[in-house]
Formats: sequence, structure tokens, C-alpha cells
Amino acid sequence: MDSQHRNHRSRVKERYINYGLEVFQDYEALELLLFYAVPQKDTKPLAKNLIDRFGSLPAVLGASVEELMEAGLTQNMAILLNMIPAMNRKIDVLRNRDRKYIRSTADAGQYLCGEFRNEQEESIRLLCLDSAGKILNIGSQEKLRVDRSLLGKGDVNSVHFSVRKIVEAAVSCKAVSVILAHNHPSGMISPSREDIDATSASKAALETIGVRLLDHFIISGDHYCSMREEGYL
Repeated sequence: MDSQHRNHRSRVKERYINYGLEVFQDYEALELLLFYAVPQKDTKPLAKNLIDRFGSLPAVLGASVEELMEAGLTQNMAILLNMIPAMNRKIDVLRNRDRKYIRSTADAGQYLCGEFRNEQEESIRLLCLDSAGKILNIGSQEKLRVDRSLLGKGDVNSVHFSVRKIVEAAVSCKAVSVILAHNHPSGMISPSREDIDATSASKAALETIGVRLLDHFIISGDHYCSMREEGYL
């Protein structure tokens, strides 16, 4: 690497240390990340090409190792980029592991945002609670978190709500109440007519077994919509 590139890297790193990523354009943040997988090369063109190919920085980081390698990256580069959202997900899981009680809308929203983080397709989850708000369908096995809240996945536009699975999960956990949740990878958190109808059907079915549907959350990134707070429950 010539002195010009070394000086450029030093300036980029210093900028990050002083100001954080907030002042970086998307390609600049990716360029900085690639410094640590590409030690002897200018990574700016590569960063720009990746964003052009995949459409955005989140899409680059959400791509599989195979997709990144098809875009021309070495295995080491591809693993590094692919690990970023995976590491964020692991951090969220570890933070949530000790959160055993849901006692407010904010508690539930924060917990569920972590559960859905980096999901690229729609999925549906159900938190089963006891009378004190303790989450019944998470636990530990050989120090690993066991996730029994995931009920199903769909494509990027839809997820199938199975009222039968919701009721079966509530019965299996001996839940007193439940919180239903699904994500909208598109970024929209307003409930659709299908969301409203699924909520009503789930509420009615759960009432037949004496279980209360506390809320239905729609999650997108770090944002959520509580259908109870919005007046749908």
C-alpha cells in the first residue's frame, strides 16, 4: 500500500474516533469496515460497487456469504460483512436472555425489537406470560437460549397467521395471557386490514380457552406499533 492510501486510512479512522459513524456516508462506513479485511488495497471503489449492486448498506450487510462472494468478495471479506448483523442479533439475544418479565408496553416493544432484528422476511412470534408477566416460552438448555416464541415465517410481504398454532402454544405453556407480534421488513408499522382481522380472530380464539391477548405488535427495526395503544384491542 502506498503512502497516499495509508494516510487516507489514517484520516478515515481518526474521523471515526472523533465523530463516530453518524458523519459517514454509507459507502464510507462500508469502506472503513473493509479496511480490516483488505489490508493492501483501496476499498472505496469496492464499497461503492457493493452498495450499487445490492441497493443499500443494510442490504449489503444482510446478504449471505455466498451472495457476497458472487459479488467478487473473498471468503474472509464476505464472512466479516455477514457477521455484522449476526453479531448484533447475538448481542440482542444475550441482552434479552435476562429479561424474564414483561410489565409494560415499552418492555414488550424493546424485547420484540431485539427478537426481530435483522429478519429479512416476515415472521410471527407469540410471547406466553403467566399472571406475573413472566415469559414462559423462553428458557435455557446447556446455557443456550431456547426460543419457542417463533410460530412461523413468510416471504418479504406476508406471513401466515395460524390461529390454531397460537392457541396450541398458549395451551402448551399454560399461559394466562399472550402477546402476538410480527415484523414488517418493508419499514411500515401501521397495521393492515389483514393484521386487524388476524388480531380479532386470535383474540376470539384465545378467549375460548380463557387466555387474554394483551397486545399485537408490529415491528420494523427499532420501531414498533402497539395495536392496543392504537385502539385495535
